[in-house]
Amino acid sequence: MAELIEVGVWFEGRPITVEQGVDRFEALRRGDTGWATPDPGIERFHREVLAGIDAAWLAGPVVAADTHVLLSLQPDTPEEPLHLVHKLADECELLCFQRPGRHQPAALWQPRRLLRVPVPRLSTEDGSLAHHPTGEDIREFLGRLDAGNPSAVLWRGDGSSIRVSFVPEQRRWRLETVVGDERDESVQDDLAGVAEQFEAFAQS
Repeated sequence: MAELIEVGVWFEGRPITVEQGVDRFEALRRGDTGWATPDPGIERFHREVLAGIDAAWLAGPVVAADTHVLLSLQPDTPEEPLHLVHKLADECELLCFQRPGRHQPAALWQPRRLLRVPVPRLSTEDGSLAHHPTGEDIREFLGRLDAGNPSAVLWRGDGSSIRVSFVPEQRRWRLETVVGDERDESVQDDLAGVAEQFEAFAQS
């Protein structure tokens, strides 16, 4: 049986890890909201997500308070409503978390305002984001890259970065590394080689 897509949206003052996202999402589902911060963006998100998503895609009532919004979507919900959820959360400066299931990993989208915090982070073009990424995070994120999700960037705490982008006409991967004023580019034939370079860059 296909799993529901369960999403939580709430305010965070600093970036969190996926593991923290799991704990906080489950706390909200239990009604434990003592740690959560009320935010004006919650009301706007709740109002606009109800107006923007066809009720047919909702798998149950939307749970909303001044600290958070929880919603469940049908397993076959198309990409457009999901993108709307992520986009609205970002516009409202809220964190968006997707609960993990048996056949889907947890996913965490942190608002752009948190990207200004100088911590190591890894992001992909589809909006996925991990702070203090591990080697496993790097391999998982890069393993999801394809023509529809064609790029990823890893930032170190010092502001240096390494970016990979898919080059469709060559069917290869372009790497760009920026450290201070120095910029270097190279090309890789496969993502395994890209992952090795990302891991080495993160550890250097």
